[in-house]
Amino acid sequence: MKNKKYFLGLLLAGITVTGCGSKDSSSSKNNESKIVTVSLGSKPKSLDPTMYNEIPSLSIVKQIYNTLFKIDSNGNIVPELAESFEYVTPTELVIKLKKGVKFHNGEELKASDVVFSIKRMTEKPATKVMLDVVQSVEADGEYGVIIKLKEPSAPLLFTLSYPLTAILNEKYILEKGNNIGTDAMGTGAFKYANWGDGEKIQLVANENYFGDKAKIDELIFRAIPENTSRLAALETGEIDITTVAPIDVQTVESNNELYAVSFPTTSTEYLTLNMNREPFKNKEFRKALHHAIDKQSIVDAVYLGKASVANTIVNPTVFGSDQTIGKTDYNPEKAKEYLEKSGVKNRTIKIMSNDNSVRLQAAQIVQANLKEIGINAEIETVEWGTYLQMTAQGDYDIFIGGWVAGTSDADIVLFPLLHSSYKGGAGNRANFDNKDYDKLVELGRTSTEPSERLKAYSEAQTILEEESPLIPLYYKNENMGLNKRITNFEAMPNLIHDYSIIEIKD
Repeated sequence: MKNKKYFLGLLLAGITVTGCGSKDSSSSKNNESKIVTVSLGSKPKSLDPTMYNEIPSLSIVKQIYNTLFKIDSNGNIVPELAESFEYVTPTELVIKLKKGVKFHNGEELKASDVVFSIKRMTEKPATKVMLDVVQSVEADGEYGVIIKLKEPSAPLLFTLSYPLTAILNEKYILEKGNNIGTDAMGTGAFKYANWGDGEKIQLVANENYFGDKAKIDELIFRAIPENTSRLAALETGEIDITTVAPIDVQTVESNNELYAVSFPTTSTEYLTLNMNREPFKNKEFRKALHHAIDKQSIVDAVYLGKASVANTIVNPTVFGSDQTIGKTDYNPEKAKEYLEKSGVKNRTIKIMSNDNSVRLQAAQIVQANLKEIGINAEIETVEWGTYLQMTAQGDYDIFIGGWVAGTSDADIVLFPLLHSSYKGGAGNRANFDNKDYDKLVELGRTSTEPSERLKAYSEAQTILEEESPLIPLYYKNENMGLNKRITNFEAMPNLIHDYSIIEIKD
């Protein structure tokens, strides 16, 4: 079996924390029945794994489905649904599946399901960009799969470890007419029970799971957009696990029934500039914006130090990040020089944000920074679904957003976000088009030599610093609050946690 480790496994090992202390009487009923409630910041778009590359959806998908591979605590690729795998040539991957794995409908996992799933992935926008290297996939008996590639692909195994590439049951999908967004069915440690209009999604433990069975009986996901509302629900025992705003960490820590976890992630928050619109086609104007923004102020005021200034769009925990470049400094005077050089006269723009209070606070600091150099920036706030739709359609000037490098490889950042072949809703929402950049990220994708990939990605990030289609802002920590009855929670840097391993303290 051939297996290469391309990044530090320590970062993917996660942070395992154990709660301690007394039990909240308000949650005693949940404790007896082993029910755990997790709150998400927004309603998931769909439980169809291949539809949306967004954390609210994939957080639930992770519990219901499995992938062919997973990443172990040392950062190595290991089999999950696969029994073994081997590259017989640089462009031919042979996979043997585990026998006896059952879908929630009782059907046994077969090679035909994997073939169907991968072919379906190559047709869906969210996964097409990740698997366009696949030339063909075919079954080799009931438990063998052969994947042939157009060219070598270093990120492929990491891609096939991400919940976006979960394996589906062909028969079930065909019966449902592909409409599984609110009726999920996989092989995972939890079975889907109820959609609840997406506001309260109920899962139950899969007693026939092929791996280590869940330690709890029921897992509920509740969508609570407001930070203050999530914190209040945590304090009253309505929910057990949730993300909290940086300013609320101290409140959690002061509560004897709760504990907080803060950990680095693979995500980057940034501004996307719409290069299909004026004045953002103008490079001097884009560079003026970049020099005008005081990133450290955002880190200090909004994240209370639980973040760091971003030099490049690729988070430092991700393979391929080059933190020696991309250090565009906060310099209002230089920003004014670039602004004058740009010749732009109409200096009124809009910054779009979804209705996340922390992100809105960051947008307000950006707004104030731009005002200092003579740019009037209006903030437009929309709900999450509208935000995704409008940014995909290019209906914005600038938007503040974030990207999680789920596979912990720079390919998942640099290719879909900025390669010219993925302009628009496919990922490149800045509509950036640079042939030299394209060649570099293509080399990073096809080379199997880590040193060559690192060099290509470094040069690509140098181009991004010069062109500024995106303005990296900060690398944030994720802050979570948990009820002390929850133990063995493992915080994952890609924000997609495995809730099957958590336990409830008696």
